[in-house]
Amino acid sequence: MDAHARKLAGWAIAAIGVVVAAVGALADQIGLGGEGADEFGGRQVAAVIVGLIIAAIGLVVALWPSGPRKPTAAGPSEQ
Repeated sequence: MDAHARKLAGWAIAAIGVVVAAVGALADQIGLGGEGADEFGGRQVAAVIVGLIIAAIGLVVALWPSGPRKPTAAGPSEQ
């Protein structure tokens, strides 16, 4: 996988993680919460934690340097 595709995949994974965390956090407001409108249940906590972990993994994949870097500037010039 080349560097561009890896970065794109990493950002996509991070976006999915953010969506999972947001759905978990807002489950009561969007009608998915089962414990009650004002209670933050265990499944919601688990969804937020899992979503944040997925987002963190996506950011690591997207921002990890791609292979060994070539030096951009040479050392002192030898004449």
